[in-house]
Amino acid sequence: MLENIVAHSLEVSKVALFLSEELNRKGQGIDLRLVEAAALLHDIAKTVCLQTKEDHTQAGYCLLKEIGYDRIGEIVAQHVWLLKEGDPFSVSEEEVVNYADKRVRHDQIVSLDERFVDLRKRYGKDQKSIAYLERMEKAILVVEHKIFVILKIDPADLQHLSQGSVPSEKRRSREGRLAGV
Repeated sequence: MLENIVAHSLEVSKVALFLSEELNRKGQGIDLRLVEAAALLHDIAKTVCLQTKEDHTQAGYCLLKEIGYDRIGEIVAQHVWLLKEGDPFSVSEEEVVNYADKRVRHDQIVSLDERFVDLRKRYGKDQKSIAYLERMEKAILVVEHKIFVILKIDPADLQHLSQGSVPSEKRRSREGRLAGV
């Protein structure tokens, strides 16, 4: 794997694990080991596919399935586009990894707006590509809303993971304890 893809995957894993841990604290049943493995491996086939022009999501799925990691492969297959609408009240491993990937541009945590500006610049070569990206953005905004309604924090708080800051709900809670509230 190219070094920039490794750096991207490490950052996606950081975001995905943070979200999963926080969602589990709110009663979700996300498999942390599965999320971590899928986030780290989501672009496992990308380097090869840059040359072959194959779909790296499907190539990654096939590779992982071939070596016995079917469930991880199923998540990897959906890290660009979710194949089905999820349960409106629970968040799946597929949704977490898909969302985390959308929040990381190269190796930086960014907003969805920033990420989609970048994606349109790089891949929006024609009207069909632009329409595809618009559908993808609309779909991931639904996932973002579902995740952050459960977490009760602002999506912008994820950007603080890069600096090691504490998201706003935890910060407020800690500040309240320090002030004797």
